[in-house]
Amino acid sequence: MPSRRVFLLPVAAASLVLGAAAAWYLWPDPPAPPPEWAADYDTTARPPDPIRPGTVVGTTAPDGWSHLVIKSLPRVRPGEEKNIPPLARSQTVRMTRWLFTVFAADVRPETRGAETRHHLRAVGMGLGTRVAGRDVVLTLETAEEHGVELDWITRTILTKGYEVQRLARVVAHGPTFALVDAPVWYRCPGGNRLIRFRYALLVDAPTGRLDVLCWALDPGGDCTDPGAAVLLNPGQLDEAELVPDRKGFDPLGVASETAFGVDRLPPHRARVSLPPPVRGPAARTTFTPDEARALEAALRPLLP
Repeated sequence: MPSRRVFLLPVAAASLVLGAAAAWYLWPDPPAPPPEWAADYDTTARPPDPIRPGTVVGTTAPDGWSHLVIKSLPRVRPGEEKNIPPLARSQTVRMTRWLFTVFAADVRPETRGAETRHHLRAVGMGLGTRVAGRDVVLTLETAEEHGVELDWITRTILTKGYEVQRLARVVAHGPTFALVDAPVWYRCPGGNRLIRFRYALLVDAPTGRLDVLCWALDPGGDCTDPGAAVLLNPGQLDEAELVPDRKGFDPLGVASETAFGVDRLPPHRARVSLPPPVRGPAARTTFTPDEARALEAALRPLLP
C-alpha cells in the first residue's frame, strides 16, 4: 500500500502567546499542485490487453506489436517424468506441451518538430497452441475457426490457462515504463504455490529499445530470493521446465492445478541484484505517480 508520511509540526511553548502567529503557523497549507508528469503514469491496476485470436507467434514480435517480451513453451523437465503417476504419465507429458503463452509490448515513435521520442503504448498477453505448424493465439470462442477442435481435456487446459492469465495485472504504466505482474505456479518448500513474476519494461525514449527486468513477488517469502532479478533477452523464448509434485495428482493420475511448478526465473542474458533500498518499492502492489516514477528512476541504473 502507498506509504504514509506523517509530518509533525513542533510548536514551542512561547508560541501559545502569539495568537495570530500561531494560528497562521498551524493553518493547513493549500495542497501542492501535482507535477506536470503525474498524469503520465496510470497507476490503476488493470489486465493487460488481449492479443488478438488468430495472431501467429513465432520468434519475433507478433503482428500488431513491436516487441515479443517472452514466449513460454512449457514442458516437463527431462528426468522428472518419473514423478508423474504411471497411469497418466504419457498423456500428461504430452499435454503439458499443448499450450504456449505470449507476452508482447508495443513501443511507438512520436515526432514533435525535429525530435522523435518513443513511448510504450500497451502490453498484451495471450494463449495458444500449434496449428498447422504455426503457434496461433486462441480463445475458447475462436478455436474452431482457427482449425482447432477442442476435446474436454484441451478445453479444460485452455479454460484454466485463461483463468490464471486473467490474474495478470499492469500495475503501473508510464510513457517509457510499465510494471506487469504475471501469475505463475512456483515450486516452494511446502508444494507448488501461485506467486507472481513481476516484469519491469523500460523503454529508451530516443531509440525505442526495450529492456525487461524480471523478479519474483513471493508473499510467503520462502520460495525465492527477494533481491534476485534477471534481464531478459530481447524476444525471450522460455522452455518453461515444469517440476511435478506427486501431491498434485489424484489416485488415477489426473493432475490438479498444483501438480506442476517452475523453480527458477525465466532464461536471461544477465543476473541483476536489486539493492536493498529498491526491494521494498519493487514489491509494492499499489503506486502513486510519484512512487512509480521513483521506481523507474531506481531501476534504470541496474541495466548494463
